[in-house]
Amino acid sequence: MSRALIVGPRDALERSVEVLYQLKLLHIVDHQQGESELDIGKPLPAATEASEVLVKLRSIANILQVQEPKATSAAEDVEQPPEGDLRSKILALELNLSEQDASKKKIQGLVADLNRRVEEITPFAQLPLSLEDYRGYESLEVFVGKVPREITGLETVTPEYESFSVPGFLVVFVAKAHAGRMRDFLAQSGFTSVPVPEGREPPREILANLLAERDRWEKRLKDIEETLTTLRERYAQFLTAAKSRLEIEVEKAEAPLRFAVTDHTFIVEGWVPSERFAPMKAGLESLDGVFVEKLETAGHEEPETEPEPPVLLKNPRPVRPFQTLVNLFGTPSYKEIDPSILIASVFPIFFGIMVSDAGYGLAWILFGTWAVKRYLKTPFWKDVITAITWGGFWAFIFGFFVFAEAFGIPFHAPPGSLPGTAKYFNWSDSILHFDIPIHPVMEKLTQVPDFIVLAVLAAYIHLGIGFVTGFFDEVRHNVKHAVGKAAWLLILTSLFIIILVRAARWPVDPEGRVPLGYALWNGPLAWFPHGGITMSSVGFGATNPIPMAALILLGVGLVVMLATEGAMHIMEIFGLLANMISYARLAGIGVAEEAVTFALNSIILGGMIIPWMNGSSFVFLIVGLVFFALAQIVLFLLYAISATIQSIRLNYVEFFLKFYKGTGTLFRPFGERTTTEV
Repeated sequence: MSRALIVGPRDALERSVEVLYQLKLLHIVDHQQGESELDIGKPLPAATEASEVLVKLRSIANILQVQEPKATSAAEDVEQPPEGDLRSKILALELNLSEQDASKKKIQGLVADLNRRVEEITPFAQLPLSLEDYRGYESLEVFVGKVPREITGLETVTPEYESFSVPGFLVVFVAKAHAGRMRDFLAQSGFTSVPVPEGREPPREILANLLAERDRWEKRLKDIEETLTTLRERYAQFLTAAKSRLEIEVEKAEAPLRFAVTDHTFIVEGWVPSERFAPMKAGLESLDGVFVEKLETAGHEEPETEPEPPVLLKNPRPVRPFQTLVNLFGTPSYKEIDPSILIASVFPIFFGIMVSDAGYGLAWILFGTWAVKRYLKTPFWKDVITAITWGGFWAFIFGFFVFAEAFGIPFHAPPGSLPGTAKYFNWSDSILHFDIPIHPVMEKLTQVPDFIVLAVLAAYIHLGIGFVTGFFDEVRHNVKHAVGKAAWLLILTSLFIIILVRAARWPVDPEGRVPLGYALWNGPLAWFPHGGITMSSVGFGATNPIPMAALILLGVGLVVMLATEGAMHIMEIFGLLANMISYARLAGIGVAEEAVTFALNSIILGGMIIPWMNGSSFVFLIVGLVFFALAQIVLFLLYAISATIQSIRLNYVEFFLKFYKGTGTLFRPFGERTTTEV
């Protein structure tokens, strides 16, 4: 990025704004009032009128309920009337619609009032009484009201009463001497008094008149709504294009509010991509009296006090959807490494580890691809679903090659399961009837310790990448902080080795499978010095002592960290350990999801599918397949939601906080029109 300074005479201000808008190259740095003892500019003369017309247009769009377009088109691409006709047409349309809208609101109020009166009179019209029958008595008390249910036992209060009722409504005539007891009895039964409508006409006649009047007004309201619908269909495209055009006019007219001015000149500062500085300079200097100078070129060697340029992210196309996830946390500053490619690499893998089912993974690949291409138009949701679709790819890879299962059903019967049981039900023997040549490397419910070790390994790699990235971020600006990142990497390595050594004590399981912790410690990490200190009480025996080399790494890391970061950071070691433990959610979510899937499958398979296979009614198969499909749809959505949330959390809380600040500003050149994002 290059920082540009534009200076020109006040009489060239409007033409300069127009050129800048057309070029769409300059990210303007707003001038603050009084900065460098310069004032801010005033809006161009067209600003007031354009703003007023835009407000009226938005009011019209609101009345007609015109939807925002899925993508913003350039105003000049839509045929529009001349500027004067545009304003007169909007004003005339507003006048007509204001009358229609006022009539609509008035009629809606009348209809609402009529609905209330109809509701009040309806129960009276259902009773064989006139309105005069409810009042004018000296010796009787009349109770009229709503009841939640039929009330019985009125005769237990007094035999001197008469009642009339319809569902939800009750009228009781009782002697005044017993009115108090009757009132208490009714209140205990949920009785709520309502007023008797005024008038002498028969309630049925009143109801008929109200219904007729309501029908007339509803017909009138329907006519107005049909008129508004016709107007919306006729003017929707015009209103959308006019709104775009007026917003452009307002943006141009108010641009001087971002400039610095003197009595005779205007001054604009901003950032432009370095390779585009020359075209911008040529375009502006074609105007008389306008000069453009390059103040500086942003680079990594700039001092911290220099203003930071905006950021224009340029990632390969497969990585771009993950920029949305990064920007939700914060835009990378100009001096930071853009973590989009990192989150694009890690987010789908974490998603895949947690779901780790070939069936759900393949379903997400198909569903996500269809949704992005045919259904989703909003950029935010397109990016999110694309990211989850990549997660579905890794869920398929882990589910097929590591856990060997699809939709919670294993490719082969688990060891120890008995034929004819839900646990034995598998793709090879029960469904496809041919042997799938893929066997599980790990089983979620029986090899939970191995799953946890896999999560700890993921934690070390992920956090290690964070510290390495932080080192390269800091080494260009502050070598001391960079060395601190290296110290944290040493501490992380030592903690990982100690945890792995503790896991290496788990014995070979009854099926003869070598635990993952043991396999890693005595395989890929066999080169690491194994000798050390035994502490049998906490699981470090003679075969797996705490490596002295790991303790040395921890000590060196602590000393360097204290020297570079300060004594207060000693407490962050516990935070780092908590971060590593937090990655156990990869195993926790995976095991929990497997347990839920296994439970549902066992109920459906054991209660419906397997009985049909043993000769029960064909109805069992149909009902079982329906319930199985419904269960899989629910699990498909729930697993995607939980895996997405937890994967994002691991990146935001554990990973980003090791190196990423996200305090940058996106490059928004003046004149660029963007679609609305969530």
